[in-house]
Amino acid sequence: MLRFILLILIANLAFAFEDPKKYPDLDEKFYSLSITEPDQKVGYHVGDLVQRHIKLIVHEPYALIEESLPIVGYEKRFRGQLLGITLQDIDKKINKNELDLLLTYQIFTNNVVAKPAFVTADYYRVVNKRNSEEVLKLRIPELTIAVSPIAIFGDIKVQEDMSGLRGPILIEHQQYLNKIFISSAVFILSLCILLYIYTKFTILPGFKKTFLPLYRTLKKDKKIKLDEMIKSIHSQINNYSEMSIFEKNIKDLYLKNSSFKLIEKELVLFFKISNQKLFTKKMQESEEIRDWLIFFCFHLHLCEKNIPVKNADIKLIKI
Repeated sequence: MLRFILLILIANLAFAFEDPKKYPDLDEKFYSLSITEPDQKVGYHVGDLVQRHIKLIVHEPYALIEESLPIVGYEKRFRGQLLGITLQDIDKKINKNELDLLLTYQIFTNNVVAKPAFVTADYYRVVNKRNSEEVLKLRIPELTIAVSPIAIFGDIKVQEDMSGLRGPILIEHQQYLNKIFISSAVFILSLCILLYIYTKFTILPGFKKTFLPLYRTLKKDKKIKLDEMIKSIHSQINNYSEMSIFEKNIKDLYLKNSSFKLIEKELVLFFKISNQKLFTKKMQESEEIRDWLIFFCFHLHLCEKNIPVKNADIKLIKI
């Protein structure tokens, strides 16, 4: 059994490395070939990459044999000698009978003078769908480039090669400074946005200021009467919810912003204070109630900004 498996492996290897030139040529009417060569033809050094774009369409009744395509890592040879050009990467796209191939070669050769270098021709195989024994080949032309030396050949004395007309090459710092300035500006802007979102007070003008101006007014004006404070808070709640809000329809406020449900107890207490002061006239002026209304207005502002109000911060008073 082991001998049989070994024979199969040897046969497959022999088929994989067989000479593709022995197959007959495919007639040009059965395929369309387009090659985009690199713009640079000369001046390559060790480590440089060369890209070649190949588009191939094989017409019926023939189909491309994918096993005949180049393999990554394969180093080109000519008459048994290594050319110093290795296939580094393949970007392959196959759609039925269309092949889109981007080959990336890397240079691993150099010379004391400029010399030509080339990628030898490739041979792709196709098979007849109607007759699997008919295998043909099509030729991908070679790519010719030129490799340049890395440095001047021979020993060089640096002190004798210095010229007063040729100054030292300085590193340009401006591009790095520009990146630092841009990164700093983005960081400061992001920090300001985060501060605005996560702080309790509105930093930027014109944003979410339904309850905050009222809170500042109530806190600053010590002469404002209690009934005026209650009416002002009522007015701002109605403006924010775009309807008249009372204890009976308080759920409509929650539909507008669910954060207000966190201060439901304070809202209920506010409506009781409003009822006693504005309608039953049973409540007198009280500094404790004034302070609580200011505190309550601040909680309205937090809910407007969707900042959670903790249960420990909820404050209730007896009326």
